[in-house]
Amino acid sequence: MTNIKNPLEIYKALPKTNCGHCGVPSCIAFAASVIQGMKTLKECPYLEKNIVEQLSSRIVRRRSMDDEHEEVISKLQQEVRHLDFNHIAPRIGAQLTNGNLAINCLGRNFFISPNGEMTSSCHVNHWLYVPLLHYVLECQGIEPKNDWVPFGELPGAAEWSQYFTHRCEESLRLLTDAHSGLVFEMFFLFGAQVMTVTGGADQSLLIMPLPKVPFLINYWQAEEGFPSELNILVDRSAAQNINAHSITLLSRGIVEMFRQLIVSHSREGKLF
Repeated sequence: MTNIKNPLEIYKALPKTNCGHCGVPSCIAFAASVIQGMKTLKECPYLEKNIVEQLSSRIVRRRSMDDEHEEVISKLQQEVRHLDFNHIAPRIGAQLTNGNLAINCLGRNFFISPNGEMTSSCHVNHWLYVPLLHYVLECQGIEPKNDWVPFGELPGAAEWSQYFTHRCEESLRLLTDAHSGLVFEMFFLFGAQVMTVTGGADQSLLIMPLPKVPFLINYWQAEEGFPSELNILVDRSAAQNINAHSITLLSRGIVEMFRQLIVSHSREGKLF
């Protein structure tokens, strides 16, 4: 039998219901995730065991994002090992707990050890791990000034701007359109504060992905023929506390976290 390198070959075996039970919005997206090594066939509840076994033995997986992030994490951990946490903690707004940096992210503490390892009572993944390590290494301790700007105006953001628009802002807008009550409930669960800002958004929420890297999320509901809108603004000072790529990862991480929570807790058990 020939090897499977194309997601379309996997898609042919899927139910094509786009139910979202696998954690991604469509069957074709699931097929692509399997090829990339981000999902396994057994995560589709509708595939019979013998089909999973037959296809799995033939799949040639591409180098996954997880693999790439593991390499980045390893390099960043080596740099963290040379740091003096006693000196760094007050600058980045962290606490020292049993020799570890306790960094508050969306109302939850994440701990960085002197070896650069991260632990938390919450799920740990690369969307958060890489930005946290960059934050520890790069944060200059500049206090936010409520000077909100689009992501694309930050230094070094140009190459990530299109990705940020489509995979972060647009993805979060679609989730909010479909599950507005649940999405805002989750924001408040993670410490969001209501803000009053110019622009007339129906909802303006301040969230704190990192102690000195706030986000302002503005959402306008669809009305009288006009589509909904959502943007994620960052404080201009963020450029001195973290890099643009890490801001993209943080934003994408929020979207992915909400996707998983919606599938788990929505009445229909699906995204859309």
